[in-house]
Amino acid sequence: MHLESQLHDYFSSKASKLEFSGSVLIASKGRIIINASYGLANREHGVPNTPITKFRIGSITKQFTAMCVLMLEQQGKLSLEDPLSTYVPSFPHASQISLHHLLTHTSGIPNITQISNFQEFMKHPAPPEKIIEMLKDLPLDFMPGSQFLYNNSGYIMLAHLIQEISEQTYGEFLRKSIFAPLGMEDTGCDSHHEIILHRASGYEYRDGLINAEYIDMTLPTGGGNLYSTSEDLYKWDQALYEESLVPQNVITRMFTPYCSNYGYGWFIDTGSESSRRVYHGGGIAGFKSEISRYIDDKLTMIFLNNLATTDIGQISADVRRFLTNREFI
Repeated sequence: MHLESQLHDYFSSKASKLEFSGSVLIASKGRIIINASYGLANREHGVPNTPITKFRIGSITKQFTAMCVLMLEQQGKLSLEDPLSTYVPSFPHASQISLHHLLTHTSGIPNITQISNFQEFMKHPAPPEKIIEMLKDLPLDFMPGSQFLYNNSGYIMLAHLIQEISEQTYGEFLRKSIFAPLGMEDTGCDSHHEIILHRASGYEYRDGLINAEYIDMTLPTGGGNLYSTSEDLYKWDQALYEESLVPQNVITRMFTPYCSNYGYGWFIDTGSESSRRVYHGGGIAGFKSEISRYIDDKLTMIFLNNLATTDIGQISADVRRFLTNREFI
């Protein structure tokens, strides 16, 4: 059976069991193996997912924020060694926290999504400035640079810095610096108020399908507020093999494993395989996604999904094993 057909059968089976609902794009050495969609973008109206369906990508957003910071450094407008006090002087311990710490989840700043009243707090507008004011009242989890703890707060702070330094909104800077140059016309900042064509609705499975909880998308600005399509993320993936945005030495720094093998907006995993993997998942109210890049093989796997209870990690592992051994479990 043809490779694409086997992958199609796998994802069709997952979709029929409500274990996947979304878009899949897998490519090897610049050749697309499969670019297909499954399940429904809107279940109330029976609208199917397609390759142009826009999904919230959650924390995959972080790699775009990291690229913005690296581009500003290339422009001489900041240094990753700058202390946070240069930009937010009133923030506690800011002189001990560098931009590198924010990028690598080693700042010690508490994770805003772990605060006790987050489930209620997330339903209200909360731009980066408001988050920073809230974080000022919380003690550090650890001394900056001493350990790794995955943290959305650092990337929200970086979004604030991008806005202050560039004198543009976070979305404007992304659009002008990354999305427009790469032709990523279906990627942007999600907003409850805007009419966004082909946007998927988010769902969860709890003894049956339900609509996802509402979250105001100003809250995760910089850390998880973008939407995209599988085809747009493939354009992003391909650009990272070239010097479309920044020189190769900057891309190398992005993919350098720092504390706990986290780079700048990417997890780095050499594992037991010969192929080096850089990847990141994204999970946010009704959505669960992942992009994996096996750089040495030039293999890319993109899974965008509007069913939050999907085990994307298992699907990613299944597909990689299948591509290696031609056998699904």
